[in-house]
Amino acid sequence: MKRIAFIVSAPTTADDFLHGHIAALSEHYHVDLVANLSDGYKTSLKVEHEIHAPIRRNIHLWHDLVALVTLIMIFADKRYDAVHSITPKAGLLAMIAAGITRVPVRFHTFTGQVWATRSGLSRWLLRLLDQLTHRFSTYSLIDSHSQRSFLIKEKVVKQEKSSVLLNGSISGVDIERFRPDGCKRDFTRAQHGVTPSEFVFLFLGRINAEKGVPELISAFRTVSRICPAAKLMIVGKDESGMFADGSVEMEFAEKLIRVDYTREPEFYFNSADVFCLPSHREGFGSVLIEAAACGLSSIASNIYGISDAVIDSETGLLHAVKSEVDLSEKMLVMIHQSGLRHNMASCAMQRARREFSASALEKSLVDFYGNKLS
Repeated sequence: MKRIAFIVSAPTTADDFLHGHIAALSEHYHVDLVANLSDGYKTSLKVEHEIHAPIRRNIHLWHDLVALVTLIMIFADKRYDAVHSITPKAGLLAMIAAGITRVPVRFHTFTGQVWATRSGLSRWLLRLLDQLTHRFSTYSLIDSHSQRSFLIKEKVVKQEKSSVLLNGSISGVDIERFRPDGCKRDFTRAQHGVTPSEFVFLFLGRINAEKGVPELISAFRTVSRICPAAKLMIVGKDESGMFADGSVEMEFAEKLIRVDYTREPEFYFNSADVFCLPSHREGFGSVLIEAAACGLSSIASNIYGISDAVIDSETGLLHAVKSEVDLSEKMLVMIHQSGLRHNMASCAMQRARREFSASALEKSLVDFYGNKLS
């Protein structure tokens, strides 16, 4: 069997998004995972080896050089037939290391651009790093069609050297795991003191400014004054520290529910009435189709990537990016127009199951590998 390795910065990325891909590919190849395993994290992935490489998400020249040398040593020793990187930093370092060690097949998957919302020197430099990642790769996958159009327009990737698998998304949606479940709804709402009559908006993901969480909190401040029965549930790791002192929860009392990172997002999707993703940038927004598969309509930013996951006024509502006013208006529409909300939720669930099945995406990836490694 040929040998391949997936390269990520954080092992949770692989656990969250590559579980099905790696399981499908392991039927045909020997698969390793290379990630920053410094905290002793053990994944649930079906890999032969989990190998530590000190890849950090943030830019730090010395640490990045150490990580690059480590990857060069790993690739030289393992002599992989292909390496496949996910996330920007892991992609840049892995593609350079794989090029230096002459790994014959080098894939990188683009899942969103940090520089898309930047300007000036910062935008130019980060865009250049993505260009280098693509140049050192032999082929690039992109997790949404609108993102690929953006990258081609920005001259980051070449049209003939990039593609999107099926309808997009990094991993699709597991339609057996993510589905409407009344028991999960009742259990999770009871666990967090939510009554059947209360209306729950849900955010689930990394908590930082670029995910639009500050705007969501401000918009909810307006909504909660008009609709006292509304609640906001925010689930995920607080990367920004905005909840560190507890002042936000105190302001809203029991109307704002904070939950840390979970490996069971399907419980929270089922507990909610509407999903919210007011991001400033997204490659695709996989949580949107997971929420949809659980029978939720969404409110999300009108940006590339998200526009592939949500069809405005059909499977959810898109709002102007960074607009607290537009976001709060869309939240109120969802509360007051229950017929519209239910119709969009039904359409969203049908579309998620029809167009974004994880099993179909995994088969497409196996076929892609078979073609490129033949």
